[in-house]
Amino acid sequence: MASRQKIAIIGVGLLGGSLALALKKKKGMDLVGWNHRPSSRKKASRLLRVVPTLEEAIQNADVILLCSHSSTVLPILKLIGGLVKSQALIMDVSSIKGQIVQSAQAIKGLENHFVPCHPMAGKEKSGSGFADAGLYQRHTVFITPLAKNPKALVRKAVQFWKSVGAIPVLLKAQTHDQYVALTSHLPHLLASAYVQLYGVQAKRSKTLSTAAGPGFKDFTRIAAGNPAMWSDILEMNSREVIVFLNQYRRQLSLLEKQLRKGSKSFWFSFFEKGKMIRENLK
Repeated sequence: MASRQKIAIIGVGLLGGSLALALKKKKGMDLVGWNHRPSSRKKASRLLRVVPTLEEAIQNADVILLCSHSSTVLPILKLIGGLVKSQALIMDVSSIKGQIVQSAQAIKGLENHFVPCHPMAGKEKSGSGFADAGLYQRHTVFITPLAKNPKALVRKAVQFWKSVGAIPVLLKAQTHDQYVALTSHLPHLLASAYVQLYGVQAKRSKTLSTAAGPGFKDFTRIAAGNPAMWSDILEMNSREVIVFLNQYRRQLSLLEKQLRKGSKSFWFSFFEKGKMIRENLK
């Protein structure tokens, strides 16, 4: 009889908890979780078996998933690198890959275990209480291998993500960070800045909230994301975000000039182009 595969989830929040729920549907797996805070471990225990120490969680684990904030990935890797079993696969879910890949490649022997990953899945809500077994279904997971990762290890990572319904895509770390700066990090920055502008005005007018319709709520939904997580992300990927923020600023300047001109033909063309691009999104 084949032995059960032990999977350790480090950081059982939204992403880690959703993995736990997806994996619980499969047979032959021993799931174990660990969170840094006792209160978070108590909440996570509703989803899977939770242990009190990181060392106990990773002991003899076949797969280790680092699902905590981006800034914690490298410290945890340095801590557990020499403690894992010889054939263990370690993956993260951080939305920053450049810094992590560069630093991880300098840790001796880690290339035989660690394959950096980033699932393009999530919600504006955080915590294990919002975990969803179908969170990864049909969502892209970027895999940005280390230069010396064995091909068999990368294939193992690809197969893991396929097993929870995700679509693995191999990509260079730098390219990944450029992509998500435009499609994820900049939008979050803008949504948060915009909703704070609304907040200032709302203090001056008690009835302003009555004008906050579905469009406003759709546009600002992502501003409700986890502040600690997004602080890490913006700090670690600031260089790439600045590039697109500057481009966006120039576009806003051009739009302001058009508003002063009052050109109806321009606006029709502008909105038509935006509508076409949005409707062609997959």
